[in-house]
Amino acid sequence: MAELAFVKSFLSVVDSRAIKIPADHVFDPERVGLRVPYTLPRLQPPRPEMPKKVKQRQAPGASKSITIRLKSARNPALEFTVPNTPLASTSVEDLKDAVRARVADSEGNKVALEKIKILYKRKPVTGKSIAEVLADEPDMMAGGKEVEFGVMVMGGAKVVEPTKEGEDQEWEKVPSQPAAEGERVLENDDFWDDLQTYLGRRLQDGGQAKKLRELFRNAWISSR
Repeated sequence: MAELAFVKSFLSVVDSRAIKIPADHVFDPERVGLRVPYTLPRLQPPRPEMPKKVKQRQAPGASKSITIRLKSARNPALEFTVPNTPLASTSVEDLKDAVRARVADSEGNKVALEKIKILYKRKPVTGKSIAEVLADEPDMMAGGKEVEFGVMVMGGAKVVEPTKEGEDQEWEKVPSQPAAEGERVLENDDFWDDLQTYLGRRLQDGGQAKKLRELFRNAWISSR
């Protein structure tokens, strides 16, 4: 009896003390409920996609143009202008070709393009086109202005009369066909058959398409 009483008193004393749990103790979730509700982290709203840049195509003839003045102060002393120069389609190589047509070496031969340097603000240009060179100048990019480029010919050169190729150089590269070739196309019946087929599809009227074909053909014949 004394031992039983001792055990009961010992257990009552131990039961009154706080229970100490080690730091690495893990609760069994099936036996012990969570003290705080467990919630998932809030989802971040998706970022809107950046709008795709659509390159707008300019209508024919809408390209901005400027007047370019090419100037070499010495060896050779050269200065000339190139009016109505398209910004987008004119390259630095085109400017070198224009200079090359007006200079020659000491023996009268053409100067190599590698020896011709185009300068802008006294620094060699690095862009491929005039638009790239003037990209940081919105006033020039608007068109209608005059800009000056420097010219330096390595090894020197002398000024000569520009060749006809240099005078008649077309800066805006637009494919063209000889007039004789156009005449041969119009004389071919296949052209007028194609025209009639196209008009028939657009107008949904074969009779009207045939009338317009004859009208256009007679007008062309009378204008020859």
